[in-house]
Amino acid sequence: MRFSTPSLFSILRQTLHHSWCFYALIWGIISGIIFSLTFKLQWAYHWLWLIVAATLFLFALHYSTILNLLLAFLAGLLIGNFRVTPELMGQQQLSALSGSTVILRGNISDDPEANAGQTKLRINNLYIYLPRDELVENPVENSLFTSVSGTIYVTMPTPKASLERSDTITLVGQIGAGFGIFSASMYRPTLQAIERSENGDIFARLKHWFAALVHRFISSPAADLGLGYLMGQKSGLSEAFSDALRAVGMTHVVVASGAHLGILTGTARKLFGKISRCAGILSAFLMVAGFVMIVGFTPSMTRAALVTTLSLGVGYVGRKFTPMRLLSLVAALTLLVAPVNFLNLGWQLSFASFFALLLVDPLLRRLLYGGKKPPWLAGMLLTSFATSIICTPILVYNFGTFSFLAFIGNLVILPTLPYAMLLVFLTGASSSLPIVAGFFAQIATYLLDFHIWFVNFLSTWKMFIVELPSGSPMIFLIYLPTLVFLILGHLKVKCTKVPSRQVELEPDG
Repeated sequence: MRFSTPSLFSILRQTLHHSWCFYALIWGIISGIIFSLTFKLQWAYHWLWLIVAATLFLFALHYSTILNLLLAFLAGLLIGNFRVTPELMGQQQLSALSGSTVILRGNISDDPEANAGQTKLRINNLYIYLPRDELVENPVENSLFTSVSGTIYVTMPTPKASLERSDTITLVGQIGAGFGIFSASMYRPTLQAIERSENGDIFARLKHWFAALVHRFISSPAADLGLGYLMGQKSGLSEAFSDALRAVGMTHVVVASGAHLGILTGTARKLFGKISRCAGILSAFLMVAGFVMIVGFTPSMTRAALVTTLSLGVGYVGRKFTPMRLLSLVAALTLLVAPVNFLNLGWQLSFASFFALLLVDPLLRRLLYGGKKPPWLAGMLLTSFATSIICTPILVYNFGTFSFLAFIGNLVILPTLPYAMLLVFLTGASSSLPIVAGFFAQIATYLLDFHIWFVNFLSTWKMFIVELPSGSPMIFLIYLPTLVFLILGHLKVKCTKVPSRQVELEPDG
């Protein structure tokens, strides 16, 4: 009897499930956006490229083979480059204007940060007018503004008039160089006009109204830290305490993320799920939408909202996601919404911790404890260790420091973080009952003051904070042994037939 060895061509023509083409497209989009931003590629600027991409993907989907995965991946590359090209063109336009005095019109995309007489703004939906020989009295009505893609970082003296998120403002100033996610910068411009809808940003006002209620019962800096925990409101934190958080490696605790949404959606499902399963899911969706509108569409918040929404929707129909597919899908969606998210430190840390929680931490638990649940302290140590391994190279690359104190900080602060958030919320929610609000505020103050003292105490232990060269890509070589560990660990788990984890998406951190 003769046995024929299958040829390479026959292997490449093997039929696959259609989902493989879908995820090849997703990874093509991610790769296209990353490569286009890194190497400034901008060739797929015409909408006809989208037709080409759609044709390639549909062909690959219809004839779903290993070979045609390359076509789906190529389609993703085209879509990714098409999405990035307007951003790169906007950067070029603004770079060409560097040093020029312009009239800038745009929307405040995030809560203004006012501190020490200075206000920091992020401006998007940009329209720019470059005065020539003579200044036109009203360039807006004369349609002399040019639309430009991108976001500008603005630092200006705090104006007498209040500024709010979503306001449309007009500035006159000199365009400066961009950095990070910002296409350009503008320092000390003159504020010409503020345009606001009749009611303004209702959700931003609700956020400030609630913060004022909390401040009535909890004094600073405890109130500022509590609001940072609850709503990601970091503007009230002092520079000294922000530096202490950064030194200890605990900056992530004041970033609104999936932990906040997990608490909200869990509460909604328990309360309204008693009525019906549909009511529980619907109320959880409304909680997600409301909280995101209040906090704003920051990169970490966008990622968390997508994960939580997928969690609720997929869980409702009784399906599950594997961690890697979930990571790739959410990454592609967030980058399509805003490609420059890839350059945002918050986005990078959010996905790094997400990767650690979904892949590294479960693998460590399976290898060390099999299918059993580890003790509480061991579980906290493993989670902190997994998160630190994945996040540390990113922090070192950006800041040039590494803190061994992050393990201790995570072990002490993270278990009490939900209680601090709950107490701050109850303080504001019960403000109409001063005695009740005062009771919650007192307990919250004790806990928040302890957190402040503990972070400041850890930051004094300079010997545990290591200074390393920043900006060196060599630091990312540490991911190679991590990748080898994941591959070998996964193979060991499969050989020992320990069931691997699938994500029935509970909202994560």
